[in-house]
Amino acid sequence: MNENLNNSKGLDAALAGLDMMEMDDIFEQGTDGASVPADGLSMFRDVPLTVTLEVASAEVTLGELSRASVGDVLPLDKAVGEALDVKVNGVLFAKAEVVMVDGKYGLKFVNRKAAPEHHE
Repeated sequence: MNENLNNSKGLDAALAGLDMMEMDDIFEQGTDGASVPADGLSMFRDVPLTVTLEVASAEVTLGELSRASVGDVLPLDKAVGEALDVKVNGVLFAKAEVVMVDGKYGLKFVNRKAAPEHHE
């Protein structure tokens, strides 16, 4: 069951590699003597993330999908030429265009989504 709850082996490896005795190096002393993060993201830079490109989507019923056969076309919800969604670990991160880089696909970011605001 523990395996099902924890699918992020990369995160486990990164956390296991942290030396708790060196945690003081992560923080600097502020002018008022309080500890402040040296660089808020520096300790997370090596955490692996999954970046995916979502071309488009469509909502269909199970019945419609079960009747689909080779050669059928399923219309999607994006217009040709529209920027595609770049997701990081399943969360929308940016919009991008597909480009070619040395014979391979690449992403050219056209805008970056702001972090969602938290209202309390």
